[in-house]
Amino acid sequence: VDCSDFKDPQVYCTRESDPQCGSDGHTYGNKCTFCKAVMKSGGKITLKHQGQC
Repeated sequence: VDCSDFKDPQVYCTRESDPQCGSDGHTYGNKCTFCKAVMKSGGKITLKHQGQC
C-alpha cells in the first residue's frame, strides 16, 4: 500500500468506508486511517488484505 499521500501528520482522514485489514488484526475504516496507523507503528503494521478482518 502506498502511504506517501498520508505522511503529513496534518492530513485529515475522511469517513469514507473502504475497510483495510491490518496485520495487527484491526480493521481500519479506509486507506487514510490504515496509513496513519502504519506511520504511528513505525511501519510494523502491514496490509493483510482489503476488507474486514
